[in-house]
Amino acid sequence: MNKTKKITLIAIFIALSFVGSLIKIPSPIGDVGFDSTAGFTAALYLGYIPGAIVTSLGYLVITMSAGFPLGILTLPVALEMFFVAIAYRFFFKINKIIGIAIATALNGIISPLIVLPVGGYGLYLALIPSLTLASLLNLVLSAIIFEILSRRKISS
Repeated sequence: MNKTKKITLIAIFIALSFVGSLIKIPSPIGDVGFDSTAGFTAALYLGYIPGAIVTSLGYLVITMSAGFPLGILTLPVALEMFFVAIAYRFFFKINKIIGIAIATALNGIISPLIVLPVGGYGLYLALIPSLTLASLLNLVLSAIIFEILSRRKISS
């Protein structure tokens, strides 16, 4: 894939991250959005770094449109998203289920630890159910989309 095509696809996936953030499924533990699906799909389809860039920049665009609700934690969370996307692709290549499981745990249980200094254990524990469910749904959907894209190669 040439550079122009890859950069174009990165931009499209970042835009799709924003669109995904508008798709919400109500749940008893908070709305589940599909903002990470595009980034995780990009990690599988475009590679480690392009996917990580899409995941972190997609997060930044979404949080910017919401007025940076996490304040000082915004950039560290974007960095976490960058590394979760890399881990997802790495483990997905070994085994799809393991990739989804590890990325779900990283994004839904480990990454929220970042709120401890500002929100304590109460906020951390409150975030786990919705983040874990959202992560799982985003990752499963990204795996499905990736399988479809893999079967339908976009011509050069």
